[in-house]
Amino acid sequence: MTHSFWLDVLKLGLSNILVYTKSQTKVIGLTILLFTMGFVWVDLSFGWALLIAIGISILDLLPVIGAGMVFIPWILVEWLTGDASQGWKLLAIYVLVEVITELIEPFFLGRDLAMPLWLPAVIMILCSILFNVWGILIASLAIPFISAYRTVLAKYRT
Repeated sequence: MTHSFWLDVLKLGLSNILVYTKSQTKVIGLTILLFTMGFVWVDLSFGWALLIAIGISILDLLPVIGAGMVFIPWILVEWLTGDASQGWKLLAIYVLVEVITELIEPFFLGRDLAMPLWLPAVIMILCSILFNVWGILIASLAIPFISAYRTVLAKYRT
């Protein structure tokens, strides 16, 4: 591998960080939309539903903790204060949005960074296992650079 190869990987990797950020922004937008629809379903006004959805979606950016920091206590309070149906609805919203987010995130990353669907998910899992909470941050950098490496390698092979 030549010096220009690695320079191309670095340049494309740095630009891929922007692509990665845009992809994550799409996921956050979807999360806000789903949470808002869920909160309207549990009879919150649209304004409050949107505001709470934005707040929880921002918390969802935190590795490991995420939206559960709000949802788990909120669900427990609803169950313990006698409004079990509200607690079950909140649990359904939380689980549904988390599952959709976990399924759609690798799709967006794979499509936007020209990677196989499974590769971003595998990188995130491996980085999480190897580096714990820091693994999410490391994966956020590794994915754009691995995509850049694959793209530049394909270019140099032709």
